[in-house]
Amino acid sequence: MTRPFGSRFVLTLGLIAVLASALAQGLPDALTQAEERSGVVTARLDLEDARITQARTNADPTALRLDDLQAAQGVAIAEAELRAARYAAYEEIAGAYLQVLEATAQANLAREAVALSEQALDIARIRRDRGAATDLDVRDAENDLASARSDLTAATQGATLAQDAYASLVNLTADALPPVPDDLLDVPTPSMEDVTRRLEEAPNLLRAVHGVELARLALDLLDPSYAAQRDIDAAELQVTQAETSLTEARRGLALNAQSLLDGVERARDTLAVARQALDNARERDDVDASRLAAGLIADVAYQRTRLATLQAELAVLQARHGVLRALLTLQQGTGVAIEGLDAF
Repeated sequence: MTRPFGSRFVLTLGLIAVLASALAQGLPDALTQAEERSGVVTARLDLEDARITQARTNADPTALRLDDLQAAQGVAIAEAELRAARYAAYEEIAGAYLQVLEATAQANLAREAVALSEQALDIARIRRDRGAATDLDVRDAENDLASARSDLTAATQGATLAQDAYASLVNLTADALPPVPDDLLDVPTPSMEDVTRRLEEAPNLLRAVHGVELARLALDLLDPSYAAQRDIDAAELQVTQAETSLTEARRGLALNAQSLLDGVERARDTLAVARQALDNARERDDVDASRLAAGLIADVAYQRTRLATLQAELAVLQARHGVLRALLTLQQGTGVAIEGLDAF
């Protein structure tokens, strides 16, 4: 017994895979375009300016300790800002890429739903003509088909918009994009201890660290022999305030990091559930395929099972993407590099 509905979908996926491997550039290729994003370009120019300023300061024999510290801090913060800009660009580009894949899959699924609705309408009309259904049953089937066609129109438009947005963002073709490589999804989730240890690299926390350094140096530069006690007291207060700000910055970033880490774990849990649901759907698909071959169910009943299987496959696709999104958001939100996602 042939399976026209499932065969069409499998053939479509096969053609997409062939075209993807031959023509399309994958997500790692797309992420290399991060260097061209305006935020990254600006951050890179800022870093070049900071390094020039530091070189000039180091070469200036009249430069004071405060000048040297500020110049060094300028380079450090510019480096951190460049990393953060890259991570934000990675997240933006990956989001556009994943949206193309999901929107295309949704359009394909909607197309198959239309085919099933058309088949259901044909059956309703046959049953009515043979006295086994009413005109109301036919109208219900017609309404279902109209709804399915409306969904297909919306899904097709969504896919087109997603492709246009992606192509505009990275100046690459959005046709037949390959799926996300497993190695990008399987990168280890950093521990909270590791994230906390490396949070000093985040621009916001680095600024707070610099504030403490500057306040302490300002206090160290004062001496009772030439500075009023009022000024020394004010400098000591500045140190205390800067240290308090640093403590609060660390606490706030740690809480945010924990929330983002929890988001990664939830995404991985969602993927595990979706995969289990897909396994169940495929098992039902195999059973109904056998029943169809044995003449125990009608073709339309099997096509409904096939549609449910395809919906489960879409759910897994979305869940896989959810893991990658959560990882990239963790990297961007904390400024902490995640090995495997921090350089393309």
